[in-house]
Amino acid sequence: MKFSNIIRSSCCCLALFCALSGCVEQKPLALDQDDVRVAGFYGDYLLVSGVSPGTVVGQELALADSTDLNELLVRHYLTRESLSRKTEVYKRNPLLWRAVLEQVRLNIRKKTTVPVQ
Repeated sequence: MKFSNIIRSSCCCLALFCALSGCVEQKPLALDQDDVRVAGFYGDYLLVSGVSPGTVVGQELALADSTDLNELLVRHYLTRESLSRKTEVYKRNPLLWRAVLEQVRLNIRKKTTVPVQ
């Protein structure tokens, strides 16, 4: 077997491996404590604004005022600075932001689901 054939075969195997590795199911990103706090804050902010699973597109939403925002920040142990830092992290890592949004969705569903009795 020629050396060029070995290199060609190796390159083909490497390309095939790279292509197939993208098909493997990826584990969801683990959220740290700050991510969980941001998800709680954002979910509560949406609920205060009138967003819920049954919200219709174009429906009038209430704007939260600074008192509401400050209360939510305190409730979720966040500061404006920590929220800004996390926002910058999410801008650089959209997959992490997606994981946070999934947590927000779960939080909203838990808070808006009425238990059946």
